[in-house]
Amino acid sequence: MLEYLNDHHNSCDIDALKKAIQKNEKLLESKGSIPFKEALTNLPKTSSTMMDLSGDKIRIGNPQDLDEDQLEKLTNAIHTMIPWRKGPFDFFGIDLDAEWRSDLKWKRIENHLDNLDGKTVLDIGCNNGYYMFKMAKNNPALVLGIDPVLRCRYQFDLVQSYTNLSNLKFEMLGIEHVHLFDEMFDLIFNMGIIYHHKNPIAQLEDCIRALKPGGQMILETIGIPGDSEMALFPSGRYASMKNIWFIPTLPCLINWMSKVKFIDIKIISDTLLTAQEQRVTKWCPHKSLHDFLDPSDPSKTIEGHPAPRRFAISVRKKI
Repeated sequence: MLEYLNDHHNSCDIDALKKAIQKNEKLLESKGSIPFKEALTNLPKTSSTMMDLSGDKIRIGNPQDLDEDQLEKLTNAIHTMIPWRKGPFDFFGIDLDAEWRSDLKWKRIENHLDNLDGKTVLDIGCNNGYYMFKMAKNNPALVLGIDPVLRCRYQFDLVQSYTNLSNLKFEMLGIEHVHLFDEMFDLIFNMGIIYHHKNPIAQLEDCIRALKPGGQMILETIGIPGDSEMALFPSGRYASMKNIWFIPTLPCLINWMSKVKFIDIKIISDTLLTAQEQRVTKWCPHKSLHDFLDPSDPSKTIEGHPAPRRFAISVRKKI
């Protein structure tokens, strides 16, 4: 376990990471994991004749690579792992349109990334690894995705079973384990995470510690409109989400970064979240953004709060 970190033993607490992973991986032996395990076991054993990580969709394999029975097995496996939150993917001609058009977010940030050739990357809350696979085409030495959610682990394993990218690793860890890394990463992805945790400053302090001097962090978050340095702290839910703490204005977010001593703070995007980017699909057939906004006034959530914007910024650790 974690042999790939042996070359980084001075930059992480491997023993503490192993203990945390072993604790979280007990979920892999739970009853809830049985359908996912069976789905992976029944995946068609075939080699894909094509892999394209550069387009909007992550494309793996051609339709002619699978016979009718194999295609049915793969479709059933993908269906077992619903809901798919990040995408889109194309598996051997199966169009997997996830809830989030993550490709739109990728287009906003891609040209703001440092050169990843030979670099080490941490993707916090990586979900099924969509951004990890997008980064893989730029030849990083290591992209470590962390997410403690069982379904995300199995979705990643499904994709990786056909890509076999040795520089991509997934561990069942969370933001609370980032402090176990010390100046290890050239780039950190913190996408859609900060508002789910009660102490945004502590989270940012852990991230800056984990970055190498001069390293870059891309942070993306929901936010509210406004010119004041303030954050919404909803007493109940926000857009039907219950695990929400602080939702900043853009000036507030920039102020957080300055307080933690990040430098070179650059605004990448400030956009209103729309149903073009987050919506119900065949592969995520549950409620989505449309259901979380006030039907008579879409500028507000159903609780009456300002509707979510999405902020993306680039920051750097000083040398």
